[in-house]
This record gives sequence, structure tokens and C-alpha cells, in this order.
Amino acid sequence: MAKIITKPVMIESGQVTGHYEDNGQIAVFKGIPYAKPPISDLRWRPPQPVDAWEGVKSCTSFSASAFQTLMDINKFFNELIRRQGWSWPRTTLIRLLFSLMPAPKQSEDCLYLNIRTPSLETNAKLPVMFWIHGGDHLDGSGSEPFYQSNALSHKGIVLVTINYRLGIMGYFGHPELSRESDQGVSGNYGTLDQIFALKWVQQNISAFGGNPGDVTIFGESAGGESVAHLMTSPLSRGLFRKAIMQSPANSGQMIHLRHAFMDHPSLEDAGKNFAGLLVSSSDKQLAELRKVPAKVLYESLRKNPKMSEFFPNVDGYVLEKSPFEVFLNGEQAKVPVLLGSNSDEATVIYPLFPVPLVELKHREVTPDNVAGILKEEFGEDTAELFNLYPGAKQGKMDSLIAMLGDSMFGAKVHFYALQAAKGGQKAYLYFFTRVPPSPKQTAGAFHAAEVPFVFNHSIPILPLTKQDLNLSELMVDYWTQFAKTGDPNASNRPEWPAVSPDSPEYMVLGDKSGRSPIERKVKYDIFNKRLLRQIEQIKTFR
Repeated sequence: MAKIITKPVMIESGQVTGHYEDNGQIAVFKGIPYAKPPISDLRWRPPQPVDAWEGVKSCTSFSASAFQTLMDINKFFNELIRRQGWSWPRTTLIRLLFSLMPAPKQSEDCLYLNIRTPSLETNAKLPVMFWIHGGDHLDGSGSEPFYQSNALSHKGIVLVTINYRLGIMGYFGHPELSRESDQGVSGNYGTLDQIFALKWVQQNISAFGGNPGDVTIFGESAGGESVAHLMTSPLSRGLFRKAIMQSPANSGQMIHLRHAFMDHPSLEDAGKNFAGLLVSSSDKQLAELRKVPAKVLYESLRKNPKMSEFFPNVDGYVLEKSPFEVFLNGEQAKVPVLLGSNSDEATVIYPLFPVPLVELKHREVTPDNVAGILKEEFGEDTAELFNLYPGAKQGKMDSLIAMLGDSMFGAKVHFYALQAAKGGQKAYLYFFTRVPPSPKQTAGAFHAAEVPFVFNHSIPILPLTKQDLNLSELMVDYWTQFAKTGDPNASNRPEWPAVSPDSPEYMVLGDKSGRSPIERKVKYDIFNKRLLRQIEQIKTFR
């Protein structure tokens, strides 16, 4: 049984207690409220300060997660299991176990965070790492099993993991919401939650041994994209000193770039159209919509996925421009950044959107039309693209999977890293290559495969081998050293070069780790040439 912390910790809203782990070395607090529950009239409003409480609040169990869309996550895990190269009996057993797992408890009352710390001395001033979970801004939570590790804290880090509003609760736009906003905008509530949680850290983390002046934001997939948003939002300046982006998805931003100059409904119009499925009024929908149970909203969303894509959006307030444009202009927060992608990003996400470019996710791509579609997108670079991805012209799945992974993830981190380096910012780029141990595996270094290595924590069905644990220890050292100094290099580890605009290199993290020229640079350059054209189109459109 875990030992309860007997001396409560005082924060702005009251006293909290947690429990000790690892023989009293690490203090753990679960489910600390950082904002008022965003329910009733606070649904689709910016987060508000939490009400103070009397007595001591027990923070020894996780809060409910934000409401989950749960449309794509099952496809992801099914493909992940299928591609591990396991025997048929083991695959069947694992599928059965997954099907029997209880669904996470979900609630609109979800704005809570969790803390792991090696010290409760207010003057300890330890570096803080602030984790933003992935899940395409639709699923996930700060209490997922992979994050329940003390490995980072044993390196002298205060670890914070958060929940934030997702999907329709987090990124719903509507004309009535914009009218009631002081800024005249709607959507991006999930991003505002992240910023509010960072402000909570500034005000309270010293009570947990942390240094509010030394915060590193980090996240994977949608969490990595969120880091890019925080680096480019004017509302989050000064709230962090370093940033780590692991496979930032940026799917919402790519779709935004495309829709901004195409005949596509705005976020507000999409919200109004979606609301029409649920409420009778056509002019005053908001009051009725706030009374619709969350479960009903999400059931309707699952039935109408093409009508209900609510992601972070460029609203002119939270996000003044696309992060790509901000980095191109050199206007992002000038903090050290560590970022990277995995070598086989799309193997397990291709079933979610079987297209070579994520912004085509609702377009049917077939062997008969793929060549024409790619020519529309890449113009004079199409022939070279087909040479680089043999089989793509004929619609071969392996080639399209490779193209999706490189276009959606690899090229984007390469773009961010180069733009940061051009502005004199320290940027450290990685390429994760570890594959599952079975010789029959086809997953490769799949999307999110690096997460258990960063936290040095696995789940029983995907255990880390002895070789994996060595790689994990290396990555934990790099990540925590970066959080402490803004440079991942330590004297006992292979040198990790900062990105140079003239001769860019990255750190390969895998069976053989070490610095290397960027293997797919030619491919990334083609995708980023197209990205630059899209940014220019946005400027013209504005």
C-alpha cells in the first residue's frame, strides 16, 4: 500500500495531499484541479480559476479524462497489434484482452493535472517538464499508462501531466460563441486549457519543488502539435523556457491551410451546421446546445464524422497565424527546441486515413486516380516524387504509407528545425528507428513508438527488451539533460549536434544511436516546397 503524504501541500486554492512511490523517493499527486469544471454555462468558454476549498483535498487517484471521440483509436491499436509479428494465438489473446478493457471514465469535469516530484521543498527549484498528451485532439489523457513512470523524476525533474478539453468540447466554433467572446472568436478551448494549466504551474509548482522559471513543454502527436501552438501563440509567451516536439501531427493545421483557400465551410459555419443536427432553433442554437448531454453530442459526432471536424484553428487570437507561417517568419518563442519523428510513422495510422497526404483524408484515393491527385498537389516535382517513392504512381500501399509518414511528420519537424536554426535558435533533431523485436513485424518504428522509451515505462503486451532499456536510458538522459540546460548533450553520451542550416544532421535513436546526415532530406524538401506554396497562398488569401 502506498504511503500517504502526511504534510499537506499548500497551493493557491487550498491544501492537497498525495502518496509516495519508490520507497518514499517520489511524491505523486493525481487529479489536482487547475480550473473550474467547464460545465453548464462554462461549456465552450475559456477556463476559469478553480474555486478554493476548505480542508485537505486527497489527490491520490486520477480524475476522469476529457470526453473521448473514440472513432480512430481502436483502429490504431488493432493495426498496432496486427503488425507486431506475433503468433496467431498471441494476437488473438491480445485482441481479446483489449476488447475486455473497461473504457476510461469520461466527464466534462476534466480539467485536472498530475504531478511527480522528488522533492517537496519549496526552495528546491527543480526543472519542470510539462507533458501534453496526444490523440489527434480527440482522445487521450494525462493518466495513460505509459506516463505513469518515475524515471524522469529520478533524474531530478518535476513532471506534470494534464488533461485538456478534446474534440467538440475543446475545439467547437459557432457564430453565437464568437459573439459572446470578448475577442470575437470561438474554438481553441483545449489550447486555452493548456495555457491556463501552464499559468497554474507558474503560480503553484514551487510548492512541489519545481522552478516556475524553468519549464519545458513537451508532447507527442497532437501533444507535439500543441507544443508548436504554444511556441507560436502570443498568449503563452514567458510561460516556458524550452520545448520538445515528438512527431507533431499538425493535421489540423494542414487541413486549415488547404481549406483557407478552398470552398469549405469556416469553423463557425461547420459548428452551426453540426448544431442543426441536435437542436431545433436555427437562430439561437447555443442555449439549447449547452443543455444537450455530452454523450449525445459525441454520439452525433461519431455518426457524422465529415461534419464534425473540430481541431485547433487559426482564430487571430489564440493562434494568430499557422505555426508554419510563424516559424517561417521567425516569430516563434526563441527557446531551445528538441524535436523529431519516427522512421515508420504511418504504418499503424494509415487505416485512419488511407491517403498519402493527410489533408486529402476525405478524398477517395485509388490506384486509378492517385497519380493525377499527386500531380495536382506537386506539379513539376511529381516525377521526382514518383522516383523517390517507387510504386506510388500505381497506388501501391507501402509507398503511400511511406509518403504519408514523411509528409505528415518527418518533413514538418525538418521544416521547424531548419527555420529555428536559421533564426539562431538551438534546435536538436532526432530520428527514432527502433522496431518491434519479432522478425515478422511490419510495424517498423511506428507512430508513438518512442513514448515508452521517453518515460522508460512499458505495458505488459509491449515490453521493453534489455536492448530497449539501454536505448530508453539514453533517451531519458537526453530529454532530462535538455530540460535542465537547453542542450541534450552529457559527457557520457554520444554527441548530439545542433541543427545547422548549411549541413543539417540529426541524432538517430535506435539499435545504433549516433549523429547522421538527414537520410530523407530530398523527400522532405519536396514536401516543404509545397508547404511554402501553401503559406504563400494563405498570405494572398488574407
